[in-house]
Amino acid sequence: MSENETSVPNSALDSHCSGCGSPYGEGVSGWPRTCPACGTVAYRNPLPVAVALQPVYDTQGTALVVITRTVTPARGGVALPGGYVDHREDWRQAVVRELKEETGIDAAGRDVRLADAMSSSDGHLLVFGLLPERPAEGLPPSTATDETEGWHLLRRSEELAFPLHTLAVRAFFEGRYI
Repeated sequence: MSENETSVPNSALDSHCSGCGSPYGEGVSGWPRTCPACGTVAYRNPLPVAVALQPVYDTQGTALVVITRTVTPARGGVALPGGYVDHREDWRQAVVRELKEETGIDAAGRDVRLADAMSSSDGHLLVFGLLPERPAEGLPPSTATDETEGWHLLRRSEELAFPLHTLAVRAFFEGRYI
């Protein structure tokens, strides 16, 4: 160490906000945690993302369930239902949990099969879980949630809010996941 440098003791792991650098302070523990200074929500294991591919059929053919986001990133964009895998959560359970939270649609983790896994340019790993096709008439009504305006059906490949969702939708409609 040069004479112009000073030694700074290491802070405790995860003791400061990754958004603004403020210490979390007393009383902020567990996960997820919210920074009292800037409001950034931090997750213990934010990289794996579980994404649901829920095919449905009706008289018009096969479609995929998608949502319109009301949260950042991509607020107002159309996306597949999905979100972070919680700490110590099985990815299949994360797929069905996110599907339920964002659409109200129930599914069983045992029915999820791996359709794809892709890495985004920012280092996130997205795991796409394919659920069995089901009739559209058996789905719950589309209603707004904490993160969505509700769900609707996507009947053909189109650009979605996230590039990897677009790739997965394209692969699904091209028959690569069947």
